[in-house]
Amino acid sequence: MNFFGHAAAARQVDDDPAFLLGAMAPDLLPLCGAIAERETSPKVAAGRAHHLTVDAQFHANPAFTAMQVWASRAMVQAGLPRGAARGAAHVGIELFLDGALSTETRAREAYARSIADADTTGTPFVWRDEQSSARWRALVHRLRGGGIPDLYRDPDFVTDRLIGALGRRPRLALTGGEPAILRTFMPALGARVMADVHALAGAILVG
Repeated sequence: MNFFGHAAAARQVDDDPAFLLGAMAPDLLPLCGAIAERETSPKVAAGRAHHLTVDAQFHANPAFTAMQVWASRAMVQAGLPRGAARGAAHVGIELFLDGALSTETRAREAYARSIADADTTGTPFVWRDEQSSARWRALVHRLRGGGIPDLYRDPDFVTDRLIGALGRRPRLALTGGEPAILRTFMPALGARVMADVHALAGAILVG
C-alpha cells in the first residue's frame, strides 16, 4: 500500500496528524531521500508501527495477490520481462489504489491536516542534517500544492512513475519498446483497481 492508502487506514485508528505522518513516513522518506534520526513524538512512532501492520495485512490480502498475479502474467504475455512485470504489477496496484481511495472525503481531510504543518511545528522527525530537512520541506510543499493523490488515477502518470521506479534498479529497467507495452496495459490495471477497491482495501478500511 502506498502513502495515501496508509493515511486512509491510519485515520480510522487515530486521526492525529502526527500519527498519520508516522504511518506515511516509510513511503515518504525514500520518496524525497530525507534521513531521520528519531521521531518527534510517540504518536509518530506509533504511526510507523501501524504502517508495518497494514502492509503485512495488505500484501496477504487474496484480492491483492490475485490481481498481482493476473497483471504480471498479462504483462509478461505482452512482452515485458518477468521481473519488471512483477514489480510494475505490485507498485502499480498500490498507486492506483491511492487514486481510488483519494475520492473518500474523510481520508482527504485527514491527509490535508497531516501535511498542513508537517514542515514546521508538526514535523515528524529530527533530521540527520540540513539537506534531509530541506528535502522533507520540499516534498511537503509539493504534496500540498500538487495533484497527488488524484493523479494516481491517471494511467499515464502512473506509468511514468513506474518507469522511473523500475529504472532505478538495473535488472528491472525497461528498454526498447517495453515502456510502450507498460503504458498500453496500465488503463486496464487502473480500471480493475477501481472496480475492486473494496476487496483490495479489505479489513484495513473498516469505516
